[in-house]
Amino acid sequence: MRLLVISNDVTPGFGVPVAAPGLRAAGLAEGLRAHGIDVAVTVPTGVIDPLFPKGQPHPPPGTSIVDPRSLMAYIREGTFDTVVFTNANMTPHLEAHDGVRYVFDMFAPKLLEALASSSPGRSWVEMAHEKERGVALADEIWVNGRRKLGYALGWLLRPAVDDLRMNEFSKPSLIGHDLMAHVQVVEMPVPLPAGIDNQPVRLTSTAPLNLGVAGYTQQWSALRAVHPVHQLVADEHTLHALLPSHWGGRLEDAPTNLLPAKTVTYEGPLGYAEFARWIQSMDAMVDVFAPSAERHFAMITRSAVALRLGVPVLHGVDSEIADIIRECDAGWVIDPDDLDAWHRALDELTDPDTVVAKRRGARRASEERFAPRAALSNVARTLIDRT
Repeated sequence: MRLLVISNDVTPGFGVPVAAPGLRAAGLAEGLRAHGIDVAVTVPTGVIDPLFPKGQPHPPPGTSIVDPRSLMAYIREGTFDTVVFTNANMTPHLEAHDGVRYVFDMFAPKLLEALASSSPGRSWVEMAHEKERGVALADEIWVNGRRKLGYALGWLLRPAVDDLRMNEFSKPSLIGHDLMAHVQVVEMPVPLPAGIDNQPVRLTSTAPLNLGVAGYTQQWSALRAVHPVHQLVADEHTLHALLPSHWGGRLEDAPTNLLPAKTVTYEGPLGYAEFARWIQSMDAMVDVFAPSAERHFAMITRSAVALRLGVPVLHGVDSEIADIIRECDAGWVIDPDDLDAWHRALDELTDPDTVVAKRRGARRASEERFAPRAALSNVARTLIDRT
């Protein structure tokens, strides 16, 4: 079979920073290829052109840079059996086509991200229409973790979805059918950069520890929300912070003045391989956040990448990642307000036996949950059986 993955962001291999959507698309492609499926990937010109103003770069193997307005022509010419689109950004440019089965990879709760943000940038109503169109067009929905099964069901039940299915896409009504038969769980496949495995550089943990903080500074994870934790870490060990310019946030949005005075900061930007090496130079990554509906559903990418690289994570209590850390004993799940628990975790990080066990757990999560071949095994079998 021939399958297309439509990414709405830059993927690894261009030598520039990547974020969750690009990693997701690349991981899906790598995992499906590992099971013998012929996979192509597209990246939109609207993302590439600003990054490379002097001219489009040579894309990674199997990847094409495509103007979204030309996606349907690309799909027709490529004779694809299945088209997977990550997030709903490209849905205004997609339409039903005979012989093509669409899969909506609803990997992130984008509407909740927008509503939780103090500056969403785009109208949530516009985003909702895109999502409804994606759900209506899709013959199948993939969700990034079991917590999102109910989230997907909520979108399937929206009246606009059935109306679009029948009147624009000439697809049968979903009413009266088992809606959840349309949904599969496909967890986060994290590709490793070339030449990097899941063995961290730091093989011993002796005080002071190197603890890293990275990622966007959205309202739910802004530094001001967990400042006491960062101060506690910096008092006892060395806190390293990758500033938001790496991931596309604006420096003025980041309350960097609230970082402890001794914090070692990095302004980036870092390509994916550099980012991976930076994480692997840490004893553990710190990823805590204020609880919210968005975080409850989120498969938080920066922590997924750390675990894929074999680095334990000190993580908030309520997310898809928190469930995996508990299951694999791959780090610590801690309430950001429980400073006593933070003290205990930091003490455990200097205990050799505990560190060995947590790193073993991180490698287990890496191989069983985030390795692309493992993450795509079930859905690849379904796709192959269908042909």
